[in-house]
Amino acid sequence: MQEIKFRNEYKHIINKNHAAVLKSRLRALLKPDPFADGEGKYFVRSLYFDTYEDKALYEKLDGVPFRYKYRLRFYNFDTSVIKLENKIRRYNCARKISCAVTKEESLKLLNCEYEFLKDLDDPVKFAFCKDFLSEGLTAKTIVDYVRTPFVYPHGNVRVTIDSDIKSSVGQSRLAEIFSPTTPTVSVFPEERCVLEVKYDEFLPDFIHKIIQTEVAMTSSFSKYASCRVFV
Repeated sequence: MQEIKFRNEYKHIINKNHAAVLKSRLRALLKPDPFADGEGKYFVRSLYFDTYEDKALYEKLDGVPFRYKYRLRFYNFDTSVIKLENKIRRYNCARKISCAVTKEESLKLLNCEYEFLKDLDDPVKFAFCKDFLSEGLTAKTIVDYVRTPFVYPHGNVRVTIDSDIKSSVGQSRLAEIFSPTTPTVSVFPEERCVLEVKYDEFLPDFIHKIIQTEVAMTSSFSKYASCRVFV
Protein backbone atom coordinates (compact mmCIF):
# COMPACT_ATOMS: atom_id res chain seq x y z
CA MET A 1 0.00 0.00 0.00
CA GLN A 2 1.17 3.51 -0.73
CA GLU A 3 2.82 5.35 2.18
CA ILE A 4 0.85 8.58 2.13
CA LYS A 5 0.57 10.85 5.14
CA PHE A 6 -2.57 12.61 6.23
CA ARG A 7 -2.74 16.26 5.22
CA ASN A 8 -4.65 19.11 6.82
CA GLU A 9 -7.74 19.96 4.79
CA TYR A 10 -10.19 22.78 5.39
CA LYS A 11 -13.17 23.99 3.38
CA HIS A 12 -14.91 27.35 3.26
CA ILE A 13 -18.05 28.51 1.47
CA ILE A 14 -17.49 31.84 -0.28
CA ASN A 15 -19.43 33.93 -2.79
CA LYS A 16 -18.30 34.42 -6.37
CA ASN A 17 -17.35 38.06 -5.85
CA HIS A 18 -15.00 37.12 -3.05
CA ALA A 19 -13.73 34.21 -5.15
CA ALA A 20 -12.79 36.62 -7.96
CA VAL A 21 -10.82 38.84 -5.55
CA LEU A 22 -9.17 35.82 -3.95
CA LYS A 23 -8.09 34.39 -7.31
CA SER A 24 -6.46 37.69 -8.21
CA ARG A 25 -4.49 37.76 -4.95
CA LEU A 26 -3.47 34.12 -5.19
CA ARG A 27 -2.26 34.49 -8.79
CA ALA A 28 0.14 37.20 -7.64
CA LEU A 29 1.80 35.02 -5.00
CA LEU A 30 1.20 31.35 -5.79
CA LYS A 31 1.78 29.26 -8.88
CA PRO A 32 -1.11 27.86 -10.92
CA ASP A 33 -1.46 24.11 -11.09
CA PRO A 34 0.64 22.87 -14.05
CA PHE A 35 -2.36 20.98 -15.42
CA ALA A 36 -4.63 24.04 -15.51
CA ASP A 37 -5.55 25.62 -18.84
CA GLY A 38 -4.78 29.13 -20.06
CA GLU A 39 -7.43 30.52 -17.73
CA GLY A 40 -5.94 28.68 -14.76
CA LYS A 41 -8.69 26.09 -14.34
CA TYR A 42 -9.80 22.61 -15.36
CA PHE A 43 -12.93 20.49 -15.38
CA VAL A 44 -13.25 17.61 -12.90
CA ARG A 45 -15.59 14.64 -13.20
CA SER A 46 -15.85 12.00 -10.47
CA LEU A 47 -18.02 8.95 -10.10
CA TYR A 48 -18.60 7.91 -6.49
CA PHE A 49 -19.23 4.43 -5.12
CA ASP A 50 -21.09 3.49 -1.97
CA THR A 51 -22.62 0.44 -0.31
CA TYR A 52 -26.22 -0.63 -0.85
CA GLU A 53 -26.97 0.96 2.53
CA ASP A 54 -25.16 4.20 1.57
CA LYS A 55 -22.58 3.85 4.33
CA ALA A 56 -20.30 6.66 3.08
CA LEU A 57 -23.23 9.05 2.68
CA TYR A 58 -24.70 8.49 6.15
CA GLU A 59 -21.32 8.54 7.86
CA LYS A 60 -20.76 11.96 6.32
CA LEU A 61 -24.21 13.23 7.31
CA ASP A 62 -23.75 11.87 10.86
CA GLY A 63 -20.34 13.49 11.21
CA VAL A 64 -18.40 10.27 11.73
CA PRO A 65 -14.77 11.45 12.21
CA PHE A 66 -13.10 8.43 10.58
CA ARG A 67 -14.51 7.57 7.19
CA TYR A 68 -13.61 6.92 3.56
CA LYS A 69 -15.14 6.79 0.11
CA TYR A 70 -14.18 5.50 -3.33
CA ARG A 71 -14.38 7.32 -6.62
CA LEU A 72 -13.24 7.32 -10.23
CA ARG A 73 -11.80 10.65 -11.35
CA PHE A 74 -10.56 12.22 -14.58
CA TYR A 75 -10.06 15.71 -15.94
CA ASN A 76 -11.22 17.67 -19.00
CA PHE A 77 -12.75 14.46 -20.43
CA ASP A 78 -9.27 13.09 -21.01
CA THR A 79 -9.73 9.33 -20.55
CA SER A 80 -6.03 8.56 -21.02
CA VAL A 81 -5.55 9.20 -17.29
CA ILE A 82 -8.27 7.83 -15.00
CA LYS A 83 -7.72 7.30 -11.29
CA LEU A 84 -9.52 4.98 -8.90
CA GLU A 85 -9.17 6.69 -5.53
CA ASN A 86 -9.87 6.01 -1.89
CA LYS A 87 -10.32 9.33 -0.03
CA ILE A 88 -9.78 8.73 3.68
CA ARG A 89 -10.70 11.35 6.27
CA ARG A 90 -9.72 11.69 9.91
CA TYR A 91 -11.32 14.76 11.46
CA ASN A 92 -9.84 17.74 9.52
CA CYS A 93 -7.11 15.66 7.92
CA ALA A 94 -7.30 13.54 4.80
CA ARG A 95 -5.22 11.36 2.56
CA LYS A 96 -5.78 9.84 -0.86
CA ILE A 97 -4.67 6.44 -2.14
CA SER A 98 -5.03 5.83 -5.86
CA CYS A 99 -4.25 3.60 -8.80
CA ALA A 100 -4.59 4.07 -12.54
CA VAL A 101 -7.39 2.29 -14.42
CA THR A 102 -8.40 2.27 -18.07
CA LYS A 103 -11.67 3.39 -19.58
CA GLU A 104 -12.63 -0.26 -20.15
CA GLU A 105 -11.81 -1.15 -16.53
CA SER A 106 -13.86 1.81 -15.31
CA LEU A 107 -16.89 0.53 -17.18
CA LYS A 108 -16.34 -2.88 -15.58
CA LEU A 109 -16.58 -1.25 -12.15
CA LEU A 110 -19.90 0.27 -13.20
CA ASN A 111 -21.10 -3.27 -13.90
CA CYS A 112 -19.77 -4.53 -10.53
CA GLU A 113 -17.01 -6.51 -12.24
CA TYR A 114 -14.01 -6.34 -9.93
CA GLU A 115 -11.91 -9.29 -11.09
CA PHE A 116 -9.31 -7.12 -12.82
CA LEU A 117 -8.46 -5.59 -9.43
CA LYS A 118 -7.23 -8.95 -8.11
CA ASP A 119 -3.65 -8.06 -8.97
CA LEU A 120 -1.24 -9.55 -6.45
CA ASP A 121 1.58 -7.48 -7.95
CA ASP A 122 -0.30 -4.26 -7.25
CA PRO A 123 -1.11 -3.99 -3.51
CA VAL A 124 -3.30 -0.92 -4.05
CA LYS A 125 -5.54 -2.61 -6.60
CA PHE A 126 -5.68 -5.76 -4.50
CA ALA A 127 -6.76 -3.79 -1.42
CA PHE A 128 -9.38 -1.98 -3.49
CA CYS A 129 -10.68 -5.32 -4.72
CA LYS A 130 -11.14 -6.61 -1.18
CA ASP A 131 -13.05 -3.50 -0.18
CA PHE A 132 -15.26 -3.52 -3.27
CA LEU A 133 -16.17 -7.17 -2.68
CA SER A 134 -16.59 -7.04 1.10
CA GLU A 135 -18.51 -3.75 1.12
CA GLY A 136 -20.61 -4.48 -1.95
CA LEU A 137 -19.74 -1.14 -3.51
CA THR A 138 -21.75 0.13 -6.47
CA ALA A 139 -21.72 3.33 -8.52
CA LYS A 140 -24.01 6.02 -7.08
CA THR A 141 -23.58 9.41 -8.71
CA ILE A 142 -21.46 11.61 -10.98
CA VAL A 143 -20.09 14.85 -9.55
CA ASP A 144 -18.86 17.63 -11.87
CA TYR A 145 -17.24 20.95 -11.11
CA VAL A 146 -14.75 23.51 -12.40
CA ARG A 147 -11.61 23.93 -10.30
CA THR A 148 -9.17 26.85 -10.14
CA PRO A 149 -6.06 25.52 -8.35
CA PHE A 150 -2.97 27.18 -6.87
CA VAL A 151 0.11 25.56 -5.36
CA TYR A 152 2.95 26.61 -3.06
CA PRO A 153 5.86 24.21 -2.49
CA HIS A 154 6.74 25.09 1.11
CA GLY A 155 4.35 23.11 3.28
CA ASN A 156 3.03 21.38 0.17
CA VAL A 157 0.16 23.87 0.07
CA ARG A 158 -2.71 23.56 -2.37
CA VAL A 159 -5.51 26.13 -2.54
CA THR A 160 -8.45 25.45 -4.84
CA ILE A 161 -11.69 27.25 -5.68
CA ASP A 162 -14.48 25.05 -7.03
CA SER A 163 -17.55 26.34 -8.84
CA ASP A 164 -20.44 25.08 -11.02
CA ILE A 165 -20.94 21.96 -8.91
CA LYS A 166 -23.32 19.57 -10.65
CA SER A 167 -24.67 16.05 -10.29
CA SER A 168 -25.92 13.40 -12.67
CA VAL A 169 -29.67 12.78 -12.80
CA GLY A 170 -30.47 9.24 -11.65
CA GLN A 171 -28.32 6.13 -11.69
CA SER A 172 -29.56 5.03 -15.11
CA ARG A 173 -27.22 7.55 -16.80
CA LEU A 174 -24.03 6.61 -14.95
CA ALA A 175 -22.85 4.46 -17.87
CA GLU A 176 -22.50 7.74 -19.79
CA ILE A 177 -19.76 8.93 -17.44
CA PHE A 178 -17.32 9.59 -20.30
CA SER A 179 -19.78 11.59 -22.40
CA PRO A 180 -19.67 15.41 -22.26
CA THR A 181 -23.42 15.43 -22.93
CA THR A 182 -24.38 13.40 -19.85
CA PRO A 183 -27.33 15.29 -18.24
CA THR A 184 -26.35 17.07 -15.03
CA VAL A 185 -28.05 19.55 -12.71
CA SER A 186 -26.67 22.22 -10.39
CA VAL A 187 -26.69 21.24 -6.71
CA PHE A 188 -25.12 24.36 -5.23
CA PRO A 189 -26.17 28.02 -5.46
CA GLU A 190 -24.63 29.59 -8.55
CA GLU A 191 -23.32 32.54 -6.54
CA ARG A 192 -21.38 30.27 -4.17
CA CYS A 193 -18.00 28.55 -4.47
CA VAL A 194 -16.06 26.13 -2.31
CA LEU A 195 -12.60 27.17 -1.17
CA GLU A 196 -10.37 24.28 -0.12
CA VAL A 197 -7.02 24.66 1.63
CA LYS A 198 -4.72 21.63 1.95
CA TYR A 199 -1.24 21.48 3.45
CA ASP A 200 1.16 19.23 5.33
CA GLU A 201 2.65 20.40 8.63
CA PHE A 202 2.16 24.15 8.30
CA LEU A 203 0.34 26.85 6.36
CA PRO A 204 2.53 29.91 5.61
CA ASP A 205 1.27 33.06 7.34
CA PHE A 206 0.92 35.06 4.14
CA ILE A 207 -1.40 32.44 2.65
CA HIS A 208 -3.41 32.28 5.86
CA LYS A 209 -3.89 36.06 5.72
CA ILE A 210 -4.96 35.98 2.07
CA ILE A 211 -7.73 33.46 2.61
CA GLN A 212 -9.07 34.94 5.84
CA THR A 213 -12.27 36.90 5.31
CA GLU A 214 -15.32 37.73 7.34
CA VAL A 215 -17.60 36.42 4.58
CA ALA A 216 -16.01 32.98 4.47
CA MET A 217 -17.60 30.21 6.51
CA THR A 218 -15.67 27.14 7.61
CA SER A 219 -17.67 24.22 6.33
CA SER A 220 -17.85 20.44 6.29
CA PHE A 221 -19.30 20.65 2.79
CA SER A 222 -19.18 17.43 0.78
CA LYS A 223 -19.75 17.44 -2.96
CA TYR A 224 -20.72 13.76 -2.86
CA ALA A 225 -23.25 14.18 -0.05
CA SER A 226 -24.71 17.33 -1.59
CA CYS A 227 -25.22 15.59 -4.93
CA ARG A 228 -26.81 12.52 -3.31
CA VAL A 229 -29.15 14.52 -1.08
CA PHE A 230 -30.12 16.92 -3.86
CA VAL A 231 -31.14 14.32 -6.41
